[in-house]
Amino acid sequence: MHVGIIGGGMMGLATTYYLNKKGIQVTILEKEKEIGGLSRSVEILPGIHWDRFYHVILSTDEELLWFLNQIGLSLEVQFKETKTGFYKDGKLYSMSNTVEFLKFKPLSFLDKIRLGLGILYTSKINNWKRLEKIYVKTWLIRVFGRRNYEKIWDPLLRSKLGSASNKASAAFIWATIKRYYGTRHSKSKKELMGCVRGGYYSILNRLYDHLSKKGTRILTNCPVERVKIKNNGCVKVLLGQGKILEFDRVIATTPNQTILRLIPEMPKDFRSKLETVNYLSIICANLVLKRSLTPFYVTNLIDSRQLPFTGLIEASNMMSENILDGKALVYLPKYLPLGDPFYQKTDAEIIDIFIKTLKHMFPDLDEDDIISRSVHREPYVQPIQEVGYSENIPTIKTPLRNFYMVNTTMILNSTLNNNEVIKLAKKAAEVVSKK
Repeated sequence: MHVGIIGGGMMGLATTYYLNKKGIQVTILEKEKEIGGLSRSVEILPGIHWDRFYHVILSTDEELLWFLNQIGLSLEVQFKETKTGFYKDGKLYSMSNTVEFLKFKPLSFLDKIRLGLGILYTSKINNWKRLEKIYVKTWLIRVFGRRNYEKIWDPLLRSKLGSASNKASAAFIWATIKRYYGTRHSKSKKELMGCVRGGYYSILNRLYDHLSKKGTRILTNCPVERVKIKNNGCVKVLLGQGKILEFDRVIATTPNQTILRLIPEMPKDFRSKLETVNYLSIICANLVLKRSLTPFYVTNLIDSRQLPFTGLIEASNMMSENILDGKALVYLPKYLPLGDPFYQKTDAEIIDIFIKTLKHMFPDLDEDDIISRSVHREPYVQPIQEVGYSENIPTIKTPLRNFYMVNTTMILNSTLNNNEVIKLAKKAAEVVSKK
């Protein structure tokens, strides 16, 4: 069997890994000049590559950690104790332990008690099906109270989902709480997060070498224009300049919209299911600074005014100190609904808006403190888990003979992360390899 995989992101690469283990020949078709997709890296400083978008490995990411072990990177995984902060009305607050939680001034004592009990209650819930039928706002007010919703959850939801926050189900926030609650180590109760030394640049290079040695062809700068199923079941993949490749089976790991463009003749019912899922786009400004801004990995923004970015992630607080030699790597993401005019702004306009706000938040930040700046964007990033989302998740095996798909829309009741990607890739390889 010869399988073609459309998309050389982590989903496509991991699916290839599992197919190779079954002795199946694979060719990866990646439209960009480099593999990696959302996990791709850039050179943030001369000779130093790091992730375009912020990624973190949690101590509970068992599938991802096992996968890294299989490709020989387990000894390169490093965990650090991290802290979580909140920014409100010009002030930074730490909420990284029980004492700091109790001292958190934006909430009253009774609100803190209800918030803490609500998080504990949420972490114990295992039945997500009923949560999927409830709007997130309704459920959060019921569990945490209106004051906690207005002061904490509403600004966090708006910053993460924008106008789509009113459509999300309670299962979305349940999955988020449950995932990050698990980062607090069972014995120490400390928040542990980690990364591979060298970030995803190291992971992708190791994967490239590993898959190549197994006979996988990895074709970059290779956008796919159409996919056609021949009468004998062979799958034709049409590339640019009249080039055609043929495979026994093809797996698309791209967003739903791309799959629909590749196969206009997709059956109506399946097409409708793919069209139902809505995505968020992302714009992310990456700054390398001479010094740190906060002691936190994530600073949640619950300011009373609307800030132009939806979070402040200081990745250097999770990385080994010797990687940046004391410098700070800061991500300023902004999640947007598809079609938002802000997405059309130039990189220069975005940098200008974001840095002006950052200087307002941190008045001692000088222009000289900024060593490098860049902007990265992707149109289809976070599928929005709306009410009844599970009913619209497509199957890996599509109605078209020998054409399969696996992408992030199939991540159910979890945040978008590579631990879930590895799980899906393993499942996809099982489905595709069946005779």
